[in-house]
Amino acid sequence: MRYSTDQILRCLLCCCLTVLSGQFAVSAVAQDSFLQRLPDDRPPLDMDRLPGSGLRVLRSRHLVLVTDLPLDQVRELPQLADRLYDQLCRELGTPAPAADGSEFQLTGFLMAAEERFETAGLLPPEEYVIRHGRHLGYRFWMRDQTSDYYRRHLLLHEFVHCFMMCESGMTDIPPLWFTEGVAEFFATHRQEPFAAGVVPDAEAGFEGWGRIRELRDQLRVAETDVLLQNVLQPADSRFVSELKYAQGWALFWMMHRHPELRDGFQPFLKARSRRQFDLAAGKLSAATIARLHPTWLLLLDSLVEGFDEERSFPALNPEWEDWSSASGPREVFVRADQNWQPAGVAFEQSAKIQIAAAGRCVLSQEGGEWDSEPQGITIDFIAGQPLGQLLAMAVPTQPGAVPERIPVGRGATLQVPAGCELWLRINDLESSRVDNSGGYQVTVSAAAGR
Repeated sequence: MRYSTDQILRCLLCCCLTVLSGQFAVSAVAQDSFLQRLPDDRPPLDMDRLPGSGLRVLRSRHLVLVTDLPLDQVRELPQLADRLYDQLCRELGTPAPAADGSEFQLTGFLMAAEERFETAGLLPPEEYVIRHGRHLGYRFWMRDQTSDYYRRHLLLHEFVHCFMMCESGMTDIPPLWFTEGVAEFFATHRQEPFAAGVVPDAEAGFEGWGRIRELRDQLRVAETDVLLQNVLQPADSRFVSELKYAQGWALFWMMHRHPELRDGFQPFLKARSRRQFDLAAGKLSAATIARLHPTWLLLLDSLVEGFDEERSFPALNPEWEDWSSASGPREVFVRADQNWQPAGVAFEQSAKIQIAAAGRCVLSQEGGEWDSEPQGITIDFIAGQPLGQLLAMAVPTQPGAVPERIPVGRGATLQVPAGCELWLRINDLESSRVDNSGGYQVTVSAAAGR
């Protein structure tokens, strides 16, 4: 099935048609900001009753934490929430003031034995089922986790939800990929010095997170689930699988950090309601939206722990020449210190092409530097192919199947499907390119025969 630009636009950001046609009659002030945040809905804690239930209370400026865990496991958590609050204010904007002038503060319930909280009358209403964590107004509940990192992560995740909902509440929320994506993004953190919104550099130290591994595994077994239109308009809108959280994190991260997307994404960071989200979506150009699909596919293909944001995001708007009108062979230099790079040719019709490569690059790996030519070197393998090997990918510009890497080496003949762009890269991890140098001179020409 082919999708029109308008269909892609609606699919991609879940915008209402009224937004696309500008049919809002509310004022700019009402659209863009809230004058006050919602009233604090936290019932007072019965401090005399809590110790008898085995519960203790820790406080900081922005978090009251009620828990039955040992103090040595939780003592740092309220201060961690305060640090996150400061970063959220810098990047997402400070919440609107309270009508009574009170400071923003939440109450969190961190539970090892849920029955203790039930005895103390501290559980949410029955309809609020707690799977891992759950937020409601200025409160959140979370079950204890098996790792110190993920305990902190889940607490910060729920803190972000409350921060984002304190102005508009739960009746007019943005799409779930966005609300869960922003919570996952800012919950992914390093502790000392504290930084939220990081890309883990290894699985060690981020135990229980696993979003990148989840996306890699899904590409192998059910690739259509990670196509962008299925991320944004899933068949099941409930967030009940780890893959959905991984997708939300990756999409929010890409749009927030990609150097060609982040300026246009800034209005989304202020969105607290669906109306504000739709208004932000309406400001994106159709050209930018159309480019998100191939950019997403290229990103998923090379996403690893320690992803180098400076060198590894694929270009959003490279220049393309249609292959059918190209005058002779196409020459392109493929750098070793960059991720996927455009070959400069796109294919409206299917075509048979020849790719030839020559030259040398230097690949910096832990323990040394290695010279490589286009066929690569078998000192190491990345995704099953030799380190330093020239690879190609025919990336569809319309929603469709996830493309595969094509080994090229010194040369290969490819049948490129219609509606694709040709991208090239030197095989290496996106966490290891910073000290690479050199590259390959690549020629793309028409292949003999049909």
